[in-house]
Amino acid sequence: MDDAVLGVATNFGMAVCDGTDKVNVSEKVHNLLLSGMYLAKELVLVRAMIGFNQDYGCVLKVCIRSKSKQICESLLDCVN
Repeated sequence: MDDAVLGVATNFGMAVCDGTDKVNVSEKVHNLLLSGMYLAKELVLVRAMIGFNQDYGCVLKVCIRSKSKQICESLLDCVN
């Protein structure tokens, strides 16, 4: 799970908020909060829920907030 958290934070290239990069091993799902500027113009917030499933492996659910719909879609394309 630690590798997944680091990978998501690195992929988005944003700062981790509120120490959410520390994984609690007793939890089934980890919430990672990220914030940053997109192309130094627009504030972006990301909430990533990271879990592990025996059948599928690491599972990621992402919610991206920005004033621009195009920025949200562009960042989601980075995950796909």
